Amino acid sequence: TEELRVALDAAHGSARRDPLTELANRRAFDEAYAALKPDVAAFVAVCDVDHFKRINDEFGHAVGDRVLKTIGHTLATECEGHLVARLGGEEFAILFTGVTLAEALDMVERARAAVAGRRLRLRSTDAFIGTITLSAGIAGILAKEGQESGMARADAALYAAKNDGRNRVKIAPKSGV
Repeated sequence: TEELRVALDAAHGSARRDPLTELANRRAFDEAYAALKPDVAAFVAVCDVDHFKRINDEFGHAVGDRVLKTIGHTLATECEGHLVARLGGEEFAILFTGVTLAEALDMVERARAAVAGRRLRLRSTDAFIGTITLSAGIAGILAKEGQESGMARADAALYAAKNDGRNRVKIAPKSGV
């Protein structure tokens, strides 16, 4: 019975982890978002790797996977203590609680700068992959607001960052706090 319980716990955990980056996956993110208490200030950031298709097209999917792992690790390091999830493809999300908007913005900015500052090279030839950047949008999660609405505002801010030249972070209107 104990072995079965341990195996079940392991399966439960792996069902909430992205196998590539070992970050939380969309299921874990959705559960954490749904569990937020309306009286606690919270923010969501949606991050997307700029021009990621170029990496896969020029260097192959194995290199693209290593880039995603590196970015995931950078986000987790710079946003330590907050839930960082890979939503899919080259899109990540961060759920911030117990911080101000300025603190959440600072963490995402540090992560963005750290990613842009990396000089990634191919293992086989030491060739420079090129500068990798990410764009992000942050939204305050409003009391009694559904996940779809909060994510849509963060997504709109992300697209504003991309439209303004990429490699930047934008704050959604009504992010308050």
